[in-house]
Amino acid sequence: MAFMQEKQLREEFDTGLKKIRLEIKSRLVPHGLYGVVTEVDTGTAGDVPEGSTIEIAAKGKTVGRTFDRKQIEGCHLRVGGEVLSSIIAMIEEISAPPRVE
Repeated sequence: MAFMQEKQLREEFDTGLKKIRLEIKSRLVPHGLYGVVTEVDTGTAGDVPEGSTIEIAAKGKTVGRTFDRKQIEGCHLRVGGEVLSSIIAMIEEISAPPRVE
């Protein structure tokens, strides 16, 4: 029983990551940006990581945010809340013109 429950949690985690990646890519396109989205799992609690750091590389810039497991699993149906706000902030950061100092 524990194996099946952990497998389901891993599935929710992986699905959440996939939805987050798709959300990022769909928000890059209207800005005319095509970037690379990567994620690196952080810590492990059995087979399910404790979280993941998601990075976007585009226009010679890289920005990233770390999300915990609950935030990622919460996106397995739809990306929203704090995760969506963070994605929007990352896209704004990437699409902003370079600062002249």
